Amino acid sequence: MASSILPDKTQSWKPRDLMSYSLLRTKIILPRRHKDLLSRHRLLNMLDDMLEYRLTLIAAPAGYGKTSLLVDLAARVEYPVCWLSIDPLDQDLLRFMQYFVAAIRQQFPEFGGPSSSLLSNLGAGDLDLQQVLRTIINDLYDHVEEHFALVLDDFHLIDSSPAINQFINRFVQEMDENCHLVILTRSLLSLPDLPLMVGRSQVKGLSFEELAFHPEEVKELYKIKYQQEISDQDAEKAAGESEGWITGLLLSAESLQDGISDHGRAARAAGIDLYDYLARQVLDQQPPEMQDFLLRTSLLEEFNAAL
Repeated sequence: MASSILPDKTQSWKPRDLMSYSLLRTKIILPRRHKDLLSRHRLLNMLDDMLEYRLTLIAAPAGYGKTSLLVDLAARVEYPVCWLSIDPLDQDLLRFMQYFVAAIRQQFPEFGGPSSSLLSNLGAGDLDLQQVLRTIINDLYDHVEEHFALVLDDFHLIDSSPAINQFINRFVQEMDENCHLVILTRSLLSLPDLPLMVGRSQVKGLSFEELAFHPEEVKELYKIKYQQEISDQDAEKAAGESEGWITGLLLSAESLQDGISDHGRAARAAGIDLYDYLARQVLDQQPPEMQDFLLRTSLLEEFNAAL
């Protein structure tokens, strides 16, 4: 007889158990590292130093390799890396905090009992932010002794929530020193005390300028992904034309490999529509007013603020 899929009524089912089954597990699992991922040792070395700080910010537009960089780092370090892939639904504070706790618990199963129980019994109108923070931080202190990193990927999707910004703002300042928070975002953070944290040497970060590919990295990229050796001159040209943007570099590599000079055709040959990519990853993420402004000004060849 097939075993029942229903829980044994003799077992003690607690609220935190029910909460764990209501969450999407793939949001809190570290993404897989692809075998042909280029290890960017220049940036990995910088991150090694930055993770001595409480908060590491990696802010750059879409397609600069933020997620890939942290996935590569996680495969190399000896300490645990917790991961939360954020989506727009996480703007709900209670939902966000449930996933926040679950992401840590994925690596530290002994953590999360008090935190999950508290969150499971709260309604949206019952949230006492300081009580939740105190419970989570004490829970971490009691159950997690080793150093670890917690990565919040795509934080820009919820950065408009004042409550979530306040939660992160207080968590960074009150958490124990064994926790290192890493935020990947496309925009500057709106944390109320960010200037204070910088002044206290609690924060370090990388911007698109550091993430931009250097010519020597372009050469290595072509070698690893396409088994092509390119000259220093071609590498410098590719880095310059793309401004170090990894997505642009990959399209250029496809065009070289297929003998296609036009980037739009190269993108289609690779199964990628560059314009669709930009629309989905950049334009669609903007407020309606900004979308309208960008569409209207796209007709102009050039303009400045005075115009």
